[in-house]
Amino acid sequence: MESPQLHCILNSNNVACSFAVVAGFLAFLSCLAFLVLDTQETHIADTRFKTAFQLLDLILADIPGLPGIPGPPK
Repeated sequence: MESPQLHCILNSNNVACSFAVVAGFLAFLSCLAFLVLDTQETHIADTRFKTAFQLLDLILADIPGLPGIPGPPK
């Protein structure tokens, strides 16, 4: 019979599970931030911020994701 409590499948290491949850949550928040910044890009007047945002977006978009999902063209 299964326990109603959650348990970690990563070698029963709670630190590894906590790290995975935090990394996923931060990835979700960064996706939301870039979505908002992408929609407001035409309204951003500061060129230094706009350039930094575009460079960071390009760098993070170039990180390979899941196998089988094509990335941006090189």
